[in-house]
Amino acid sequence: MVLGSAVFAGRIGVGWGTAHPSEIFNGGDPSGMVSRIQWTSWGGATANADGSTSIFKPGGGYYDKLVPAQLHAYDLGRCTAHGPLAYRRLSVREPSRPGGPFGKWGSWSGSKTLCRFGF
Repeated sequence: MVLGSAVFAGRIGVGWGTAHPSEIFNGGDPSGMVSRIQWTSWGGATANADGSTSIFKPGGGYYDKLVPAQLHAYDLGRCTAHGPLAYRRLSVREPSRPGGPFGKWGSWSGSKTLCRFGF
């Protein structure tokens, strides 16, 4: 079982199409990366994880410290007819400021699927 497809973020992506990745990255800015990921219930209908990510400061730029992020992988199926079972959707949430409460769940990069290139 893998997280989406290796083609999801193209050649610059990290962690996509692999089993329980410890890091995912879309390429681009730091908010597109979650590191130090620790998964629970991997292999079940859904998988949950905690990790660390960068968030924007209100005035621009990023906070100096990473903040916690929560991940929820779901929609188990195949990205291609003969491909491995994959979690085809991913939700994420993080605080809006370091030390703050977690915000609402949202789709990773606004994507509807982790199976194809593009967001």
